[in-house]
Amino acid sequence: MKPGSLYDRIFGFLGQLIALNLLWIVCSLPVITAGASTTALYYCTLKLHKDGDIRVFHDFFKSFKQNFKQSTLIWILMAAVAVFLYMEKESLVTMPGSMPQIFNYVILAVCIPLIAIALYIFPTVAAFENKTMTLITNAFYFAVKHIGYAIAVAVITILPMTMTLVDAKLFPVYLLIWLMVGFSLTAYADSWFMWKLFKPYFKEDEEEHHYVDTEPDQYAF
Repeated sequence: MKPGSLYDRIFGFLGQLIALNLLWIVCSLPVITAGASTTALYYCTLKLHKDGDIRVFHDFFKSFKQNFKQSTLIWILMAAVAVFLYMEKESLVTMPGSMPQIFNYVILAVCIPLIAIALYIFPTVAAFENKTMTLITNAFYFAVKHIGYAIAVAVITILPMTMTLVDAKLFPVYLLIWLMVGFSLTAYADSWFMWKLFKPYFKEDEEEHHYVDTEPDQYAF
């Protein structure tokens, strides 16, 4: 088997995804660190699309460390908003008449942009250096800039999770896939669309191999 053969590349790539998947699971176990872990995962999968190769442990923990505070803050904000919306929805049963239906529509209208931001925020943090609110704004900007990409990312991310939860018969199979490669493969698939959106705004710092925003305020609202 020759070095660099198709066989080598396929199994090398699969090995990277398995390693990334394991790193993400382990580093997300404390729950509070899930934001930083997800940012690091997307940093690596974006870099795979850009360079075609990564140093798995080096690149993952580099991003994990660099983006820990910002990613954790965003993760806590997201969790707080999710809990608040859940509590609001649960409280609708106490409302009279048609009020529950009206507020259901209101909550749905609020959830749509929040889901869009949630899908894009950690890849955006992984890719760009900026203030937290600017990154959140830019995550929403990227989501609405190309609606087709946003729909694809939502389907890739949400559909497999939904299938896992609703299909009790195949749950063990789905669980095995998630534990082996599911999270990293999802991030890699999402990153194909993300990279197409991000690439025009990037330049590569050749010494540090880190992507920086060439014009940090160019696309902030």
